Amino acid sequence: MSAALTVVVGGGGVGKTTTSAALALAFARAGRRTLVVTVDPARRLADALGVQIGIEACPVQIDGAHLWARMPDAHKSVDLFVSWLFDDPAARTRVFENGMYRELSNALAGVHELISVAFIDHELESGRYDEVVLDTAPSRHALEFLDYPARLGRMLEARTLEWMVGLAKLAGSTLDDRPDERGLLAWGKKRVAHLVSNLVGAVAIRDIAALFSEFMPVREKWLHLVRRVEHRIALPSTRYVVVTGPSGSSLDDAAYLIGQLRERSLHASAVLLNRAVGAPPPWVGALGDKIASEPALGDALTAYQREYAAREGQTRHALGALGGMVPKKTPLAALPALKSSDPREILITIAGELGGSALLGGG
Repeated sequence: MSAALTVVVGGGGVGKTTTSAALALAFARAGRRTLVVTVDPARRLADALGVQIGIEACPVQIDGAHLWARMPDAHKSVDLFVSWLFDDPAARTRVFENGMYRELSNALAGVHELISVAFIDHELESGRYDEVVLDTAPSRHALEFLDYPARLGRMLEARTLEWMVGLAKLAGSTLDDRPDERGLLAWGKKRVAHLVSNLVGAVAIRDIAALFSEFMPVREKWLHLVRRVEHRIALPSTRYVVVTGPSGSSLDDAAYLIGQLRERSLHASAVLLNRAVGAPPPWVGALGDKIASEPALGDALTAYQREYAAREGQTRHALGALGGMVPKKTPLAALPALKSSDPREILITIAGELGGSALLGGG
């Protein structure tokens, strides 16, 4: 049986990575075999889990629960993908040694996220996990990787690849290497060839031609994987969890991400508000009664109460705004602001808050 995929998105600075790990821990506590994966280059997930994680899934034991974590390395992931794609060792070596291979792998927007999702699709079908939590990079554009399968699918169409190979060969060859063409068409091709060669360089163009030529025989294998990923991210069982904070900019990011999901005919499965502030703790009122006779302490306590009330009001406003962004049936959880600086303690506390959420089948 295929595992369920949960994609966690959110703007920067809202605690999305820690929340992703906490969600994975909550799944693990519920008895589900869980893998958490981050494509965020920051090492905050490792800090939160208390282990050094890398490209291979490593076991994690935390608060009595067992889960797995991995953080694909951008360069190694692309190399692993190419190794999987090319069965022919000679072709694989030619790709790795191609001068444009690394440049293009770094330049293609979203290629790392796409490959990460491709590997995750393999993990989902492996039978080793019940839940896979994907922590995306903190950005308003975190959902753009959902469009890459369709874009890449169009690029992998045979006619597109053939055209690119043909243009690269034309621009990268010398005039003596080209057919003896006459007339306006031939002149135009030569002008394009000179222009492209002068802008990019003949050697680079020849490397591009060779690289795209290598991908022609494995096009169907790559295209099949792309279509699988495209199918996976659109499955009704795939969850999209939006993490936000109570500030105005964080709410704007949440509204944008929820709208981006809607444009793709998807929906937010849950919205999590981090750093929420509820009613003041009972000790505040009790302390006020005891220091009524101390004006200086009373003033300090009054200032604290005002600040607390302002943050509580900000939380109420945020919850109201978020409730208006999604259908009423969408789970909306307020996760408390925590004083601790220990990432593991924060992780365990948030996991406890998520343990009874509707996202995990609770209330």
